[in-house]
Amino acid sequence: MKDDIGNPIVTDFKLDEALEWQMSRAEKYCLIGLMKELSPDVAIEIGTFKGGSLQVISAYAKNVFSLDISDSPKAFLASKFSNVDFVVGDSATCLEPVFDQINQEGRRLEFILVDGDHTRKGVYRDLETIFAYPHKHPITILMHDSFNPECRKGIRTFLERHPEHVTYAELDYVTGAYWHNGTYREMWGGLALIQYNPDKAASPLYINQSQKYLFESTYLHSAHVLKDRLAFLFPLKRKLFKALGKKNKTDVYHDF
Repeated sequence: MKDDIGNPIVTDFKLDEALEWQMSRAEKYCLIGLMKELSPDVAIEIGTFKGGSLQVISAYAKNVFSLDISDSPKAFLASKFSNVDFVVGDSATCLEPVFDQINQEGRRLEFILVDGDHTRKGVYRDLETIFAYPHKHPITILMHDSFNPECRKGIRTFLERHPEHVTYAELDYVTGAYWHNGTYREMWGGLALIQYNPDKAASPLYINQSQKYLFESTYLHSAHVLKDRLAFLFPLKRKLFKALGKKNKTDVYHDF
């Protein structure tokens, strides 16, 4: 039997099994519970893929903006969600116009799921774009894959440099794991939670890491000790695959 850290999940939320959801059971329960509690006026999801988490956000938010660098989620999911606006493009350039639209319509942005670019720079840039905007209302920001060393470093570095507007930050709101997706000892999953309040002035911020020692000990036995140091070779790998006419497994994301 194949190991599965995402299923089965017992919940009164009616899940669409056709929508692939790349979260663990704990993460799924967390998102469902959080959305029930928040019931946001407007929510944003950065990185939609096949709509697993979008189905939950859409069910509890009045309106949702789905941002994705690929046009596949829009083509595959637009007919399934009547309250979702699909925006195709880089979140670094698409977020500000979405923020403007929400403000112009007099709506309240109350929730953001960040699950797009899983590099240290990409995560940092998404947070930087979110915090650079003059939001009017408090926002709950949930960030997937906070257990991944590069993602975690991007989140932590940003918070250390920009403590303003943050009333609470926890990198291990839900703990991640070695992921059962065919990779060898790669650390994925986990949810970080940031509470943003535009009225909070800059002051010292304590960044909660409730599973810091688990993260550190797991890292020492992970593939990231070597793999992340060789990340500079990835562009060369992509060029080689392209020259050989082969498809890199990550390219599947862009066209499904």
